[in-house]
Amino acid sequence: MGRTSVKTISVMIDSCAYEMSGCMRFRIFRSGFVIAAVLAAVWCSHMVSAGDMPDAPSYRGLVVGRATLDEVRAALGDSPVETRSPQDLRYPAVGNPALSDRLYFRNSRLELVTAASADPDYPDRATIERTLGVPEAEVLFQTQQYLDYTQRGLKFICRPDGATTGVIYFQPQPRRVPVDHPNARIDLRRQLQAPPRSGVPMQLRVGTAEESIAPERFDDLLPDGKGSLLSLGENLFARVAVFERGERKVVIAGLDVFGLGPWDVQKLRDSLAEKGFPNVIIAMSHTHANVDTIGFYGHYPERYAARILNRTEAAVMNAAANMTGVAGLRLGSSEMPLDGGRVVDLVRNGRDPGVLDPTVNVLQVIGDDGRPIVNVIQLACHPEVIELDKTRALSPDFVGTLCRETSARLGGQSVFLNGALGGMLTPDTRFRTQAAAEEMGRRLTEFVVQAAANSVASESETLSIETRTVEYPVTGESVRTFLENAPGPVEMHDGHVRTEMSVVWIGDAQFITVPGELLPDIGFRVTQKMTGRLRAIIGLANGELGYLVPSFDFRVGGYEERTGPGSAGGEITQAVGLELAVTRPDNLSTGNPE
Repeated sequence: MGRTSVKTISVMIDSCAYEMSGCMRFRIFRSGFVIAAVLAAVWCSHMVSAGDMPDAPSYRGLVVGRATLDEVRAALGDSPVETRSPQDLRYPAVGNPALSDRLYFRNSRLELVTAASADPDYPDRATIERTLGVPEAEVLFQTQQYLDYTQRGLKFICRPDGATTGVIYFQPQPRRVPVDHPNARIDLRRQLQAPPRSGVPMQLRVGTAEESIAPERFDDLLPDGKGSLLSLGENLFARVAVFERGERKVVIAGLDVFGLGPWDVQKLRDSLAEKGFPNVIIAMSHTHANVDTIGFYGHYPERYAARILNRTEAAVMNAAANMTGVAGLRLGSSEMPLDGGRVVDLVRNGRDPGVLDPTVNVLQVIGDDGRPIVNVIQLACHPEVIELDKTRALSPDFVGTLCRETSARLGGQSVFLNGALGGMLTPDTRFRTQAAAEEMGRRLTEFVVQAAANSVASESETLSIETRTVEYPVTGESVRTFLENAPGPVEMHDGHVRTEMSVVWIGDAQFITVPGELLPDIGFRVTQKMTGRLRAIIGLANGELGYLVPSFDFRVGGYEERTGPGSAGGEITQAVGLELAVTRPDNLSTGNPE
């Protein structure tokens, strides 16, 4: 049978109405107006001029933007926390020495502080609002709150009772999220509860497998034979789960790859469709400790890319040969603590400090013996602990240890899916080595185990996938040039690239796929509208178009802006995501959205 539901959605920029940053509404009829419209929206969101900015805040008496590295060391002493860089200073948090405050410098001046230390001026949310007014933006998570005062050079993390657990200090900047924009107030709280199942046997079946996708030879992985300098630091895998209910099959494959080009994704999906698997999600972990298998940076390792496709297909066929009955589905979530405006020593946002989703999700498929057959893990972070140019050893980064340890602790096959990791969710580790990546994987495993302990049964056993064809105008010159001269065929016309987004339901768990690196702001907006009792975005799924940036935060010339489809990419992704978020299969039980 064909893909369950495929329809083209009219999100092409040539005839699309956008709500721009709450300042104005444009109807855009010609793609030539896109950039001007988005830039106007960004201008509206930055109405406060630099001359109107208040004084920079101070951290322990040190004024951000003024204090020098030497002055910081004179005031606080040498950092007792060992790091790889003399300008990466971390000090035990006052009142909570198990955590640390991290100080960032630019040109030897204090640029940013993400602090878990208590600040007597801002002990709780009530005091913060009395002093600073209503937040410019806020995100309410299940167990913590993010408050944005960008114009004051401050951001806060608070517990639900209002107690402050983290403060971010930086030089005041124009408002980041426009007034009255939907992203100014995000509420992601959800009650994960369900009535008991009826006891009717499940019709759902599942099969799992993993296959090594490590290269057999290294000399051609880099140009000019330099790949011979590489080695294998840790095995790389395609981890696969095949779900089946009646005649419908859905394949989820998590790959330890930097990425795959659209020609290779399509080749793999077409081959599997011919073998009876028309609904396939290829989820790329985006490990930076594997080589560029897209060819974006100039060299396309064709032989290795072909091996990845071959071994992934073998994993799917092996999983399909081992299908077994399912006794139940369990949905679990936990939250990593954002104390200090980051997940200390694990995850931070290098572009917009504090803006990240700390949720760790797990969907467990339970067998007749009461143990998991598969753990589908989802969280958001670039797997880039390891610096490949220094270690010269290929690795899945933290993903390998995370999957291995989860399976050891909980049982079953583990499959990793990355989330809205764009702009720039990156490790907060003190070192960038294989050992550091393994330690990060072990620590993340604890949150998966906690999520499993918190899990509840899925009432539904539905299996559904619905897909939208999406077209992006590619205005980023480097991305457009690459796609027009790609190593394989790319579906492009009139400067637009065609790809897909899907919504997948497995029981009461809802997944939305995104063909690139989605920034958290859009992830928040889409997740808030999702109706599943477990809600997860799968980034780099069936495509890697680069960064998908919200229009209100599009910074012309910025790194993420240069390495993505362009100014309209985020808005298009959001529009399709919001439509898919409220798409529900007929036989699914009602969720409990706020």
